[in-house]
Amino acid sequence: MKHSNMGLARSHATSSQSGVRTAATSLLLIFWILVAAYYLNNPTPDGIRDPWKYKGFVAAKRIAIDAAYVLSLFTSSHYVQLFRSFVESAAFVVASPPEVRGSNIRYTLTTFEGVKVRLYEPIKRRADFGPAVVFIHGGAFVIGSTAMFDFLTRRFAEELDCVLVSIEYRLAPEHPFPAAYEDCLNATKWFMDHAQEFNVDSSRIGIAGDSAGGALAAAVAQILHDEPGYPDVAFQALIYPITQFIDNHTPATFLSISLFGEEGSMVTWQEAGEFTCFYLLGRLDERVVRALVDNTHTSVEFRRESPLAQFVNHTMLPLHMQDYGHLTPPHLQEQRGDDYVWDQIDDIVLDPRASPLLRREMAGLPPTFVVTCEFDALRDHGAFYAIRLQEAGVPVRWEHYQGGFHGVLGPTWPLVFEVGENMFRDLILYAKEHLAIEAN
Repeated sequence: MKHSNMGLARSHATSSQSGVRTAATSLLLIFWILVAAYYLNNPTPDGIRDPWKYKGFVAAKRIAIDAAYVLSLFTSSHYVQLFRSFVESAAFVVASPPEVRGSNIRYTLTTFEGVKVRLYEPIKRRADFGPAVVFIHGGAFVIGSTAMFDFLTRRFAEELDCVLVSIEYRLAPEHPFPAAYEDCLNATKWFMDHAQEFNVDSSRIGIAGDSAGGALAAAVAQILHDEPGYPDVAFQALIYPITQFIDNHTPATFLSISLFGEEGSMVTWQEAGEFTCFYLLGRLDERVVRALVDNTHTSVEFRRESPLAQFVNHTMLPLHMQDYGHLTPPHLQEQRGDDYVWDQIDDIVLDPRASPLLRREMAGLPPTFVVTCEFDALRDHGAFYAIRLQEAGVPVRWEHYQGGFHGVLGPTWPLVFEVGENMFRDLILYAKEHLAIEAN
C-alpha cells in the first residue's frame, strides 16, 4: 500500500510537471503569435502586389531593427551596427557557395586596388573578349554587403553569362562620405585598367546599382565620363536610386506618409534621417537629423536663390506624380531653414559625387535605365534624374513599376515578388542590348 501511494505521488508530480510545461509552451506560442501579428499588421496599400509577402518582408526588417535597438541599450554599439550584424548573419546563411552545380558561374573574393570585391566569372570562358557588369549594392550607405546581394548578382552573372564585379565598399558611420564613392570609383577604374586579364573588353562594361548603390553607380559613371583615358560605361542601370540630398519632401515623400503613416514603411523617418546623418557626417547630430526629417536642413536663401534648386522643382514631374496625398504641399507651407545645419553639410550635399542629380552638364552621359516604383518615398529621385538626362539628350529608358516598392528587386526565396521578377527581366534584356549579348 505504501509503494502504491508513492507511485501515485510520483505520477501526480509527473502529471503536474507535464501540465506546467504544456502551459508554458502554450503561453510561449501565444506570445510569438501576438508578436507576429503585431509586426505583420503593417500598413499595406491596396495596390501593392503580393501583399502578404510584402508584410513578411517589412516585418522581418522591423524585427531586426527593433531587436538591434533593444540590444544597443546593453552594449556600446549603436543600433545600426547591430542591425548590420543581424543582416550579415542572415546573408551568410543564404549566400551561395563559390560554385553551384549546373551553373557556369563561380565567384571568388578578392581585392581591386585594395577594395574588396566579389568577382563572378564564367567557368567556361569565351574565346574572345566579352562584356562585364559592375554592381554596387544598396543599404542606405550604412548596411549591405556583396553576400547580402549574392542571390541577385549571381543571377545577373548567370543570365548574362559574363563577368560581374560586386563591390564591397566601406560603410558609414565608420566610413562617411566620400569613402564609399572612392571605393567604387577605384575598384571600377582598376577593373577597366586590367580588363583583359579577365577576358573582358573595357568598352563593354556596364554599371548598375540599387538605392544607395544607384547613387554611387551614377557618380562613378559621371567621373569616368570626365576622366581622359577611360571609356564611358556601356550603360548605367539605376534601380530606385538616391540622387540628391537637398529636398527630402518631394511629392513621393508626402504620398508615402499619407499611405504608410508617420512611421514610414521599411524604416521610420527618424531612422532615415539618422542613416543620412551617419553618411554625411560619420556621427549622429540630433539637430541635423531633425532638420533632415523636417526638410529644413538647407538655408532659405539656398532654396530661393540657388540655380541648383531648379533640379528638384516638383513641377518637372509628370502630373500624376505631383500627388501629395492628404498633406499640404511644401510650396504652400512656410519656407524654413537651418543655417547651423546647412553650414555643416552644404559642401557634401552639393557635391555631385554625393548628389549626382546636381551635376550641371548631363549631355553625353552613357545610356541609362532608370527604375522607379509606385510605393517608394524615394521615387522622385529617379524621376528627376531620368528627366534631366532626357532633357540633355541622353538615351534613357525610364520604367515606373506599378505595385512595386523600394527594395522589391532584392529579396530571395520565399519573398520573391512578381514586380521584382518583371524588373529583373527588363534589366537583363536592357543589359544584353547594350553589351551586345545575343538574347536567348
